[in-house]
Amino acid sequence: MSKSKTEMERLVVETLRTQSTALTKLADSDSLSDIVGAANVIHDSGGRVIVTGIGKSGDISKKITSTLTSIGQPSFFIHPVEAQHGDLAVISEDDVVILISNSGNTSEVVDLAYFANSFEATTIAITSDPESELGQLADVHIDTKVDEEGAFVDLVPMTSTTVTMAIGDAIANIVMCLSNFDEEQFANFHPGGTIGKRLLLTVEDVMSDDIDSVSESHSLVETIYKMSEGGKGIAVITDKNGGVEGVITDGDLRRLIETGFDFHDTTAGEVMTSDPISVSPSDSVVTALQLLEDRSITQLVVERDGKFDGILHIHDLMSEGIK
Repeated sequence: MSKSKTEMERLVVETLRTQSTALTKLADSDSLSDIVGAANVIHDSGGRVIVTGIGKSGDISKKITSTLTSIGQPSFFIHPVEAQHGDLAVISEDDVVILISNSGNTSEVVDLAYFANSFEATTIAITSDPESELGQLADVHIDTKVDEEGAFVDLVPMTSTTVTMAIGDAIANIVMCLSNFDEEQFANFHPGGTIGKRLLLTVEDVMSDDIDSVSESHSLVETIYKMSEGGKGIAVITDKNGGVEGVITDGDLRRLIETGFDFHDTTAGEVMTSDPISVSPSDSVVTALQLLEDRSITQLVVERDGKFDGILHIHDLMSEGIK
């Protein structure tokens, strides 16, 4: 039977509002202290975090593992069934085992909780029932009970999985805070990603340093040729010591053409823009990008020790995936 667009949109709104309501309720619940307690346990343990669950809880476990690992907290996922066939040896008393089960009575996860306790590892259970077997076994229990799933068939886990995922993120956020985790550490763990590049790369890493400069006495026509050779849409005018005097951009030339300006018998110094915005080779690409965006320009002069050193074009940043 076909459904109307209105009915489908109603389901979208219902799903989102149900999940939003559940998260708001969680933020005002007694579970806050349990979440903080779980994060403190992880931070103080000095060991690894082992996360386990089956089905959708297993998928969430993998996501939590990935998030914790990305902030420098050694963590890995273990399948509760495979754990009973040789993988239990990885658990030690310094580890924290997070066990996820909506009912709190998933037999394979409960079995793993018993094993973890026997190894004297600290256990954290994330379930919808504190009175469940898992809730009773764990050192810390975090309640994920929701009033409704918000699904077309309310038996399908939706809101409960969102809440569980959010709890994992909240735990990771607190661990970051307790560990004084910062942007530099994040970049070191993600050197190949866009975020890592934004934080690690400097202007020197991406700038063009093979751009010739001209003097103020150069003819404007000659300067235009130099600009064309550089391919960055800018000519840099320097003094005899290499200090930057000014710039002429392709935008400047377009504006001169529109006024009917006579390019002949004109020097670069007569039309240049003095004291251009510049950056240092050691500046971060984030700083440079902010300058480009704030000033609505596409090029920056790079100066090293007061002398012209190169050009940073916004295309240089784009080619690195920075913008």
